[in-house]
Amino acid sequence: MEDRQKIIEKLVKIKALAERGVGGEQQTAQQMYEALKKRYGITDEEVNRAAVPVDISGIDLKKFWGISFRMALIVYSLNEEQKTCEMCRQVLLQEPECETCSTYKNTKGLQQQFEDLQRQLEKAAMEV
Repeated sequence: MEDRQKIIEKLVKIKALAERGVGGEQQTAQQMYEALKKRYGITDEEVNRAAVPVDISGIDLKKFWGISFRMALIVYSLNEEQKTCEMCRQVLLQEPECETCSTYKNTKGLQQQFEDLQRQLEKAAMEV
């Protein structure tokens, strides 16, 4: 069951890319989304339910200061990395993205860390 949930979570991300991606990215994501749904027998309804964010606006973040602080640090670092990436693309390379660049890799890693912490915070908040 846990594997199915991971697949559904992946489908949520792919669906978002299919809806908000640019150019061929959208088409590729849509094709991947449909193929994975069919392969694992997952419905749009399951994906849509999983895509509904948990409302954490009413949570006293002081109870979760450790996670909140780490999230804040990651957001700061992510903003700095994105500024560096943007400057590099505009000034030096004039390319849309450079997936081999360490700044690009750092940005992706920070985004993953933030998403992981967000899930931890949501889970912890649901248990309170």
